[in-house]
Amino acid sequence: MQALTKEITDTLLEAMDTYKRIAQELIDKLISETSQAEKEEIINGAYHLLSNEEVVNGEKYLSGQWHFDVHGEHCMFENAKTGQTLEVSLGSKDDVGNMDPYFFYNFLKSTANYEHLIAYIENPFGDMLDFFERLAAQNVLIHVHGVEYRKLL
Repeated sequence: MQALTKEITDTLLEAMDTYKRIAQELIDKLISETSQAEKEEIINGAYHLLSNEEVVNGEKYLSGQWHFDVHGEHCMFENAKTGQTLEVSLGSKDDVGNMDPYFFYNFLKSTANYEHLIAYIENPFGDMLDFFERLAAQNVLIHVHGVEYRKLL
């Protein structure tokens, strides 16, 4: 990874906030726009119960042209129009803000406002993991499990 200025680091931290905000919006769409069997529990935060159900309005995508694929502990969202991707951790409401280094890199790469940041990253997984670990040492991120981290504020 190239040396990061304070400005670039601040922009990456802003991107983390944006990632979490969009991830929650997409989970909310998934809950409200599909026929989830255990909807009440899911609304109350049991996101691990989400599944690949049909979109209620019969459309191919969620509103805003978002494709989704629930798989294991994650849901991959991809915008059919912009190509923006987010791999969102499921489990609980807190888990939505979890970031895997490689998935976060893909978010940066596919997001118009942040794609310029990938120029600083030579090894998508390794460099982002190193960055996350440095932020964890500074108490900006916490290590959740595996290679997932979450921003504290």
